[in-house]
Amino acid sequence: MKKYMPLCLVLSSILSFHLYAEKPHRFVELGLDAGVGLANNLTGIRDIMKKHIFLDLNTLSDSIKDGGISINTDVDAGVFFNVNIGGWGVGISGGVEGGINGNIPKEIFTLITEGNLHQHTFEGDLTVFGSIFADTAVDVHGQFGKLRVGVVPALYVPLIYIPKSTINYGLNSEEKLEAWVSSEIQVYSPFSLKDPDPSAATQGLGCDISLQGEYALLPFLDLGGTLSHIPLSGAVLNHQMRLYSKKFAIDGSELLQNQTLEIPEFELEQEYTTGSHRVFRPLRFDVYALYRPLLVDFFAIRPNIGFTHVLAGGIPPYFNAGVELRLNVLRILFFHLGTGYEEAIWRHRLGFALNLRIIELDLEGGLRSQDLDKSFNLQGASVKVGLRLGF
Repeated sequence: MKKYMPLCLVLSSILSFHLYAEKPHRFVELGLDAGVGLANNLTGIRDIMKKHIFLDLNTLSDSIKDGGISINTDVDAGVFFNVNIGGWGVGISGGVEGGINGNIPKEIFTLITEGNLHQHTFEGDLTVFGSIFADTAVDVHGQFGKLRVGVVPALYVPLIYIPKSTINYGLNSEEKLEAWVSSEIQVYSPFSLKDPDPSAATQGLGCDISLQGEYALLPFLDLGGTLSHIPLSGAVLNHQMRLYSKKFAIDGSELLQNQTLEIPEFELEQEYTTGSHRVFRPLRFDVYALYRPLLVDFFAIRPNIGFTHVLAGGIPPYFNAGVELRLNVLRILFFHLGTGYEEAIWRHRLGFALNLRIIELDLEGGLRSQDLDKSFNLQGASVKVGLRLGF
């Protein structure tokens, strides 16, 4: 009997932390999280961390796909306070989240590397769009038998909102030689960017609500879903900064006639106006499964699928899908390894958490890129850190 005692103790420990896994780690908890990420599909850290950098424009142009060069930056930071009693809990949180995206079309690099010998007309748009939101939310969640639900109403305001804006360029060498550039970029904010007054950010707040649900279908399988940022009322931004330029055009006909080429002065104008522009946060829907092949929370697999719809013109919905592996060692050490396609970016994450009851430290690092084959080539990275205190 004695030789089976260690095995019995291990099994009882595993079963016990399965029973407590559904409960929060702390009854009262104060925490903070911060993360930042950058992604592109052109070059990686390996390409620039060299003693000698050799730039081959032809090879560079060949490596660019038809969609051009995409750049993404995002930020996520916040603080929260939770109180958990039994299967119920309530929390309050505040933070900022969002990102800026840009795209440079491939035709620019085709023109640089091949010239206009085979193609005499080039025209396209460099695009930029994005937003940074600040919000405060109340999280109420509870358990009804096998069903766990959560409701999260929130107030939010975009600190910066950039609808899809363009810088148009063109080259025509069919009958005559001419080139031009023009820009139209709009930046909305709750206060004037010329004379910032952060206290004005509380005016014109928007409101939305998020719903969460999870059902223990089988002893080894939970099914869940989230519907985030259901709009109730949009945030109203009363200030706009417009960055624009008149059509900067060069007529190369004089050059072809051996005359002096006149290059006009390029000026980027700034215009500050007031008005009302309504903005909603992106609507996101996800469904997932939590599969425990060992019937306990020591090891779990979490696949998910969903979409993100940006409630603004010119930006198509994003398809999201991924899978995450989780490891829980006595509710003290936690590991997760995930990969997926989220909002047009391939993301791979590895995270670790050390939970000592009164204090918990979370760390996560990741790789990312808009192209799957380049996402493992250090062409983008992310880092997150979190801290929880309580008892």
